[in-house]
Amino acid sequence: MGDYIPQWAGGLPADAPPRPGTAKYDEYMKERERRRQQPAAERDNNAPAAQTSSPPSQ
Repeated sequence: MGDYIPQWAGGLPADAPPRPGTAKYDEYMKERERRRQQPAAERDNNAPAAQTSSPPSQ
């Protein structure tokens, strides 16, 4: 239920990670692990995957 409440009304922010058990969560964790293994200098230059995706349409 909380996933459908707008942020301004106390819902999840747009950059919140996906819920565990979903396909998007698995992709998120793979990307997070890939970025963790990069050197810090390269990590700072790349934008996080969560910020490059578009918000879900309602």
